[in-house]
Amino acid sequence: MVEQIRKLRDLNRPGGSWWRRRREWRARERLVDMMMASGPELLNEAELRHWKSHAMVELLLKFTDSPMKKDDTVKALTRMETVNAVTYEDYQRAKKALAEKEAAAS
Repeated sequence: MVEQIRKLRDLNRPGGSWWRRRREWRARERLVDMMMASGPELLNEAELRHWKSHAMVELLLKFTDSPMKKDDTVKALTRMETVNAVTYEDYQRAKKALAEKEAAAS
């Protein structure tokens, strides 16, 4: 699915010939068919992957900003394992709890 989205983005750039437009149209049809056949689970998986990649980047940026000690390394590895272990249900629960917390604060 991700490869199909990347292919569609590549074909969707400006310019090009009728052949590329035809390939784009066919790629778009295949993507729609895949999305209709897969249902909401695939979109949930895409949202989770997006969150995980952002969480990992934030973690690594925080990790590179400080002088490294053994405890810092252990803490970063533990957080990486935690981020990788999160399922979509865990992500939704945390998102809902955060929204409720923000609503209660305002």
